[in-house]
Amino acid sequence: MREEKRHDLERADGEPAAGGPIDRRQFMATCATTTAAAALLPALTGVAVPNPAAAATPARFAYVGSYTKEPPSGGSENPVGLSVFRVDPESGAFTLIQQVPSANPSFVALDPTQRFLYLINEIDDYQGQKTGSAEAYSINPQTGTIALLNRQSVMGTIPGHLTVDPTGKYLIVANYMGGNFVTLPIEADGSLGAVKGTFANKGDGPNAERQEGPHPHIVVFDQAGRFIATADLGVDKVQTLRLENGNLFLVGEASMAPGAGPRHVVFHPNGRLLYVINELNATITALEYDPATGELGRQTQTVSTEPTGYTGPHSTAEIAIHPNGKFLYGSNRGHNSIAGFAIDPANGMLTPIGHTTHGIAFPRNFAIDPSGAWLHVANQKGDDIVQFRVDQGTGRLTPTGHVTRSVTPVAIVFSTKA
Repeated sequence: MREEKRHDLERADGEPAAGGPIDRRQFMATCATTTAAAALLPALTGVAVPNPAAAATPARFAYVGSYTKEPPSGGSENPVGLSVFRVDPESGAFTLIQQVPSANPSFVALDPTQRFLYLINEIDDYQGQKTGSAEAYSINPQTGTIALLNRQSVMGTIPGHLTVDPTGKYLIVANYMGGNFVTLPIEADGSLGAVKGTFANKGDGPNAERQEGPHPHIVVFDQAGRFIATADLGVDKVQTLRLENGNLFLVGEASMAPGAGPRHVVFHPNGRLLYVINELNATITALEYDPATGELGRQTQTVSTEPTGYTGPHSTAEIAIHPNGKFLYGSNRGHNSIAGFAIDPANGMLTPIGHTTHGIAFPRNFAIDPSGAWLHVANQKGDDIVQFRVDQGTGRLTPTGHVTRSVTPVAIVFSTKA
């Protein structure tokens, strides 16, 4: 399951924050992504790929969700919940500009216009009902600060992930303990309507403790915005869904190894490969994907996220691909590391780069800034966010020394618009 904790932000001088701005080390996000990356992806497929240089936009704000009560797997309890930081485009400093009370606001998502922010409340009791909830916020375009619009039930307990469809009309939520995926309409003012569509799996897996039933863990749209890729840890399945008039329909599915526990997924920029990080056996599996039909094909590769000889607990978390399409990263909460892989430009095969362990403590999430210059690790049990410089040629990570105090960080999302 998930972990929970709360850790208070501190000023640079070590004193607790009182809700006002905090002087932070700065975050340089102006490194341009090389245009050589544009030639990387078409080699894998005939599908046109956007020039990665177009994505090299500096982050302006960072939104960080945290656990406020009983963090899964342990940790502190954040007294507030959601934090908003201004991101300096030159030196990597995070300056705290707002803290917003919210109950276990774990994962966060922006709508396509970046005018609205949505989060899930990872809870199992909302207004006296056995369900979790979601919240909608408006974003001030000048300051990046947010204001609550409304809350809605998600008709399932312990929601674990969310995404906004490319049209900005629906929020899709994966309810981890509820065992279902749901859709909520997004109104013109950004507020959420009541749940409209739902899709649920049945079954279980061989791990009696973790796979006693379905546990949807992620929802991600493909590059064309036509289909949603999902992973269900409880039944060892990766699936694709179609969103139609607010309803969800199964399109395709692929089974992972029994007991693998698929957690998160990411599409290769070529649109024809889907990488799956498996939490329970600490592996990454590559699947063929047909963007025209949404069907999943054969498994092309499975690699370990842990170093040879490691015998400790398995618990992967996040997976992401660098904006230049050359590198893939996955986080290990058991080994306390970020595993790096080079992506073969001809076939998408992964080759290990190495493991980064410096300053990492139960990395539940990490995020690569939009420019690709930096990778930020959210340490759930470290109560901080640690910044690494990404070598654009090798993919290796180097600590910058910038560490932002953040109590039990769960997820980081960057905004690029002022």
